[in-house]
Amino acid sequence: MKLVKNNYYKNSTYFSLNSSKCSASSSCEFNDEVIPISVNWHLSPRCNYHCKYCFGHFRGIDTYLDINDSKALIEQLANVGTKKITFSGGEPFLNPHLGKIITYAKKLDLTTMIVSNGSLTTKKWLDEHEHSLDWLGLSVDSASELVQKQLGRGTGSHVALTKNLVEMIEKYEIRLKINTVITSYNWKEDLHSLILGLQPERWKVFQFLPILGENNLFINQLRISDIKFESFTKKHEDLLPITEKNSDMYGSYIMIDPIGRLFQNTFGTLRYSDPILKIGILRTLQNLGWDKKTFISRNGLYNW
Repeated sequence: MKLVKNNYYKNSTYFSLNSSKCSASSSCEFNDEVIPISVNWHLSPRCNYHCKYCFGHFRGIDTYLDINDSKALIEQLANVGTKKITFSGGEPFLNPHLGKIITYAKKLDLTTMIVSNGSLTTKKWLDEHEHSLDWLGLSVDSASELVQKQLGRGTGSHVALTKNLVEMIEKYEIRLKINTVITSYNWKEDLHSLILGLQPERWKVFQFLPILGENNLFINQLRISDIKFESFTKKHEDLLPITEKNSDMYGSYIMIDPIGRLFQNTFGTLRYSDPILKIGILRTLQNLGWDKKTFISRNGLYNW
């Protein structure tokens, strides 16, 4: 495991909800401070798991963009300077267009990543799309099957599933990332054996992020202090995890929902834009806001 740091951008600006507004009828001046270089697109509103800490429920949304609109959105992102797209969910493999979307993004020379629970990732799919997928991110929070089940991640076999899938992708030229959410369930756990066994190129460790309207039922049950989170990260510092406290996550991701709207968590709740295909990604981004400085400081730019 090797932590790679780079500094593609030295100057950063935070575009808040109070910054200059742009509408479909107004003119706007854009510069490289609002270029969405890395985007997280939540392709599916549905998931076959029930993780208690999840903030991507997308209540009221039961569909996703069709393949033509999906391609149009990817093309727009590529045209304005996006370099990497991470496809997540819900569970992205529940979107039937995932393979075509990945293929089109790679055709436009974008770095592609899927973040998945891994339960629906098959050898057949990987055989068909290995040349279009650069990274596979797998979510695993504990070495204990019981803890994973208690968190809602699977029914008691998620750790074994993850290990089997990691072994499977070794034959492909696909880079591995592991995502781990730290909660009251696992902050005391030692994950050295698990992570050393999986050997990810990149290990992201997140403090449980409370989002009002999304994971309300479990906030008191899962929340941990910064001190507890830092205790976990210090215990594992030799593994060079990329760590993100709550303050690192608020407003620092460029996120698109299943129906093509930008959404942001700047104030601990989710706020949504108008459809990107209607008003454009740069205008949407400038209206809603993005904390680029924090994006860079949390190692959002790396050797991808």
